[in-house]
Amino acid sequence: MKIVITGITSFRNRGVEALVTTSIEQLRPRLPDTRYLVFDRMPEYDASRMSAPDVEFKLDETIRPLYASRLRRTLLQLSDHVEALGRQYQASIRDVEQADAVMASGGDVFCSEYGHQSLLSHLRPLRIAQRAKVPVFIHAQSIGPFKNEPDRRVFVEVAQQVRHITVRERMTHRYLTEELGLPGERVTLTADPAFLLTPCAAPWREHYHAPPEKPLVALSTSQAICTWMDSDYDAHFKAWRRTIRWLREQLDARVILIPHVQELSSRNDDRILATALMRDFAFDPHLQLAGGDFGAGDFKGIISRCDLVIAERMHAAIAGLSSGVPTVVIGYSVKSEGILGDLFDPAVVQDSVLIPLPDFLGVDPALQRISRAWDRREEIAAGLQQRLPEVRERAGLSFDVIRQALIGGG
Repeated sequence: MKIVITGITSFRNRGVEALVTTSIEQLRPRLPDTRYLVFDRMPEYDASRMSAPDVEFKLDETIRPLYASRLRRTLLQLSDHVEALGRQYQASIRDVEQADAVMASGGDVFCSEYGHQSLLSHLRPLRIAQRAKVPVFIHAQSIGPFKNEPDRRVFVEVAQQVRHITVRERMTHRYLTEELGLPGERVTLTADPAFLLTPCAAPWREHYHAPPEKPLVALSTSQAICTWMDSDYDAHFKAWRRTIRWLREQLDARVILIPHVQELSSRNDDRILATALMRDFAFDPHLQLAGGDFGAGDFKGIISRCDLVIAERMHAAIAGLSSGVPTVVIGYSVKSEGILGDLFDPAVVQDSVLIPLPDFLGVDPALQRISRAWDRREEIAAGLQQRLPEVRERAGLSFDVIRQALIGGG
């Protein structure tokens, strides 16, 4: 059996790495003797991060027409008849057409936040699969709510024909079934696969010189969040500076900056913002950067040893939440409120563990909520420990759905 995995940008985003690695690990025992072809944007890099005989990484050429000049787009269209005009493009199409299933991953790629062109690019291989009658699974997603009719329309056209959709939080489930009108029997509530990610066990606190009697706080700062939300970068930097100062002065905390996304683009490389903050604090030894070539499991290992997490990157937050660490999310989309809402009572979400980005950029609301999260940390941790078994079970359900659809059985 061959499964093509789409929706993958690059393992330079450690959240993407967490999604792919856990998904393949979960599918292997359910679908023995299966090969996995991962369509992504940086296949050489990703292959270096995950070397396995049953996994191949390949540049997603199916999206080439969306980013090509008019002439090149015409040649690619003609390659349907004269393959020499677009050999790699046609090879990618055959990869999809000859697959036994296509699984669309990516976490939150079906939304309006990243632009219409991005949405089209993630739908493109699914359309090709549907034309070839290849089963398509939209896998463990947060979806929408779409901000305009073109986005809504193109997604629904594809979603109406997929074999099954699994979603990682209840808000998306309600949106798909109630607002978009997709049939409930083909939409299943699961959870993010990264809840099943294995952390790298190591003496992380000792490595970062964090004594047990002092709080250790992980900060996941996003270089890209202001671009996505059209927010002020300087105000964002000042908000993080205020947060770090509060943690140092009020809690005497040791702080670790987690650059969870390290894209080649300067607009989406968290090391840039993290290093700027380090410089602003004159490289205070109590403020450190997790700057090694760490993977998703390494970062989860670091985060799991912390006493508090404050995160703009959702999968850094999930690393904390899935480890039972009190976690505050700075949110900008449905995924933040949805995932937190499945773990905590609404009052806890609004009072302590969710800070909408506009509030974070303000002076008082953010620090007040962080302070309340710290004061309620034992209650928050206890709530996580109570709910995590059920969430992990739901995370595995995504893969049971795929197995059942492809080979049947329990």
